[in-house]
Amino acid sequence: MKTTHENHSLGCAGLAIGTNAGSFKTSNNVHFQIAGRSYFKAATDNLTFTAGHTNLGNNQTCAFFVWIDSAGTVTTTQSAIVPSTSAATGYQKGAWGIPIDATKALVGAIVVSCSAAQTFTVGTTVLGTGNTATYINLADDLGAPITY
Repeated sequence: MKTTHENHSLGCAGLAIGTNAGSFKTSNNVHFQIAGRSYFKAATDNLTFTAGHTNLGNNQTCAFFVWIDSAGTVTTTQSAIVPSTSAATGYQKGAWGIPIDATKALVGAIVVSCSAAQTFTVGTTVLGTGNTATYINLADDLGAPITY
């Protein structure tokens, strides 16, 4: 994906499941820009979700947007929680718009989806175990929404 936004990742961060339970990682070095300045952060394992996110219950889905600031601190924000596509008959899929932050670069999103028998406790549940985790790397393009 490509973007016209000033703050963005310049390459694929390689978001993936982290070594520790409830964590994620950037498999690749991250080169990014904020306010026209370029920055770098080495690939990092065991990144944690920012405190305060809402856990997912049965038949729920959301995106966790992954951000990086000029100091190299990685944080997350959570989208609205929506029904999983398997939940209600006639439920129409949609999309989350890409948020903008003037002080951080968006490197990707982790979409977590739970079925009727699954839940997800943020920071505790292993991504992809008892839930479906989809990793979306955003490199210099935030023009398309992230669908669910």
